[in-house]
Amino acid sequence: MVRKLRVESILTALDEIVELNPGDLGKGSRLLRSLDWYLEQLLEAARIDEERRKGLFRMVTLVRSSSAKLFQSLGNAKQSGQLRGDWLRFAQHDFLKLKEDLIALREHLVENVDFFRLACLRDQIGELASTRPEKLFEELHEAGVISERTWVLLMSCPVSWREMLGDGEISKQISKLSAWLLELQEIRKRQRTA
Repeated sequence: MVRKLRVESILTALDEIVELNPGDLGKGSRLLRSLDWYLEQLLEAARIDEERRKGLFRMVTLVRSSSAKLFQSLGNAKQSGQLRGDWLRFAQHDFLKLKEDLIALREHLVENVDFFRLACLRDQIGELASTRPEKLFEELHEAGVISERTWVLLMSCPVSWREMLGDGEISKQISKLSAWLLELQEIRKRQRTA
């Protein structure tokens, strides 16, 4: 199963972990692994802007460090007979620290949500262009890059563009063009807010 990288999926995963009670750490372990996969994909997608990626990387590093401390405390609690209670208290403290770091990461993502959505979309476009061009056009339409008129024209004459897109080179060029359109859209948004 291919998981689609979306900022909303990451925020949902963050919320699920933050809402856990300290007694649900088993479920938290599974959720943290899933979250880590999403964060790794987001870090890769965020390479389009190294400065913003550095901020995300710092936040992800904090979360990973807190997770490691939590799992170390939990591992020690399983191994220690008489000190088990102490290690469980350490684990609860580590879990609270992890929640703080997760909340800070969530705030960072929400603060920069437009950039991260763009990064996710560009990442998806790179995959879609070579596999399913009609899905690429659909994603561009949903993102507001392709106008309604262009969308209708593309969907009303699918045979002609499907034949052209059979050529891998044309698909790559369309993918590049799509990325440029998304970049142009972000520049326009920045100009409007400035």
